[in-house]
Amino acid sequence: MSVSKGYSKIFGEMLSTALLLAFLAGCGGGGGSTSSGNSGGSPGPPDNTVPTVTAMTPGEDSLGLATNSKLTATLSEAVVPAGISTESFRLAVGDNAIPGTVSYDATNHIAVFTPTGGFAPNTRHTATIVTGIKDLGNNPLMTDFAWCFETSGIADSTPPSVTSTSPFAAATGVAMNRRITATFSEEMNSSTLTPASFTVTGPGAIPVSGTVTYPGGTAVFTPSVGLAANTTYAATIGTGAMDLAGNALQANVTWSFTTGASADVTAPVVLSNDPAGAASGVAISNTIKVTFSEAMDPATITTANFAVTGPGTTPVIGTVAFNAANNTATFTRINHPNTLVTSHPTPVSYLEPNTTYTATLTTGAKDMAGNALANNRIWGFTTAP
Repeated sequence: MSVSKGYSKIFGEMLSTALLLAFLAGCGGGGGSTSSGNSGGSPGPPDNTVPTVTAMTPGEDSLGLATNSKLTATLSEAVVPAGISTESFRLAVGDNAIPGTVSYDATNHIAVFTPTGGFAPNTRHTATIVTGIKDLGNNPLMTDFAWCFETSGIADSTPPSVTSTSPFAAATGVAMNRRITATFSEEMNSSTLTPASFTVTGPGAIPVSGTVTYPGGTAVFTPSVGLAANTTYAATIGTGAMDLAGNALQANVTWSFTTGASADVTAPVVLSNDPAGAASGVAISNTIKVTFSEAMDPATITTANFAVTGPGTTPVIGTVAFNAANNTATFTRINHPNTLVTSHPTPVSYLEPNTTYTATLTTGAKDMAGNALANNRIWGFTTAP
């Protein structure tokens, strides 16, 4: 449903209160919030947007991470590179710190932790992103963000594969201002997805100039200028693309598509949300999902634009993922203040029972042609006792 300007104002105030209310609760805890800010330019309001952790790999309480893999944490915005180090991105087994190195992919806002000598097999680990990290406007991460996972007993030697593309192979009538995407079978090393490993060519194999990003597990090629009308293009993901364990794509993956005669200027539409608005008796194991009418730009489907709050507009700490296969965004709670790190009596992703939540999807969510939602979408639901 569409909302009025009054609701938009409430949402801005709601997110601002996150600065005081967010907190860490052992494994599966995080913090920070977002509020209205300015990404740059002068004159204009100051940047008051607080960075948050919007996604991580492996996920909370995941099992079977390969011993030769890496950890990643995706931030909601660009941060000061010098603040990303082993002091701010830590790994531990119990009370014992695990040595390693940390790098930062500034293009995709991804911090990467590589443990020295690999992970210990069949072991439970805790990863933590700590306060002190600041965005380019000097706004700090407000609270620590921690999650747990377990390793497997083996290394990963399986090469990744491309599971879907958009536009799909042999597609016709593709909008001239559309981005090109590829989704993989597993998490990839973002630094290996560049204009060298993801290329687009036009007639006569002439290269199309553009940039490559890797938001939300999807590689996105953005042409520098609009594509030509009624023209066939070929996109290729090369063997330089690697997963987090260093396994490369076994062979180049190439597909072609043909543009139409116009650009896409139609705003995306939310087809459904789950739980439904005003739903009651919702299972506490539910995630919060939104399904769109078309493919969305995964860089805009983050905690900055998809937020959930509890009673008193208390922010719910969680992560957001976009599934390009079915155009669905999913918010998963990971903070559970009543859960002990050692015992985990209840999965940390569960919602609180008998509690009313409010979900908000803002007009910051955009499709692959850059068209934003026409209005914020806000709905509430209540969990079962």
